[in-house]
Amino acid sequence: MEQQFKNWLIKRGYSEIGAANSYSRGIPQISDHYSQNTGEKLDIFAITDQTQISKIAHDYSQSGRFSSFGYEQHGRYRAAISRYAEFFVHKHEISTVDSEIIDDSSNEKESEIAQTNFAYERDLQTTLCAQISELFPGYKIFGESNLGVEYSIGGRRIDVLLEKNDTGELLAVELKSGAADFKVFGQISMYLGLLETQFPERKISGVIVAGSIEDSLRQACSITDKIELKIYRMSIELESA
Repeated sequence: MEQQFKNWLIKRGYSEIGAANSYSRGIPQISDHYSQNTGEKLDIFAITDQTQISKIAHDYSQSGRFSSFGYEQHGRYRAAISRYAEFFVHKHEISTVDSEIIDDSSNEKESEIAQTNFAYERDLQTTLCAQISELFPGYKIFGESNLGVEYSIGGRRIDVLLEKNDTGELLAVELKSGAADFKVFGQISMYLGLLETQFPERKISGVIVAGSIEDSLRQACSITDKIELKIYRMSIELESA
């Protein structure tokens, strides 16, 4: 797993003899630190549960219980476990995206914009899934092996389906990299309806996470308490390459 993580970092532009090597070698050191400070023998590379990886990443974040260690060596350990959490999500993503070739050249620009938005939303999805414990306390990704990422239901795909640890209630997360308008209300409402049909015994709700929220969407959501609206904020962080 260490070599796979290192190879993934290199593909993302990290130096093979620099950060890629440093971060991949840092994970066993975090494992040792975690084991010593919790009394729980742990090998992060052997973990198969995304929720556990997310919780450990949160422990070494700025607000986590091991933040002081996370920021040692210019934040090396914090960066290492954050990148590993993203790698873990990426490794388990289901590549089942349908594609369509459009011959009409007049649609070329629209197609390029759609592809760009899709790339942004995939990055947003990966980052969110890597930080579930921090962003959605008490929740985990639904099912085994990240089944809830791009969850398939009724011929549609929910960006992320979360499950509450104590009650089992489900939360459908719809991601929009840019502005979200009233049309997203219809989309997530359909997902909630499909989920209520498939899981009639569970409480179902949804959240729309977007770069900005248009008034039309706020008005649409005002008729129900089942859908929350959230705006994400991206932060710039400098790491050694």
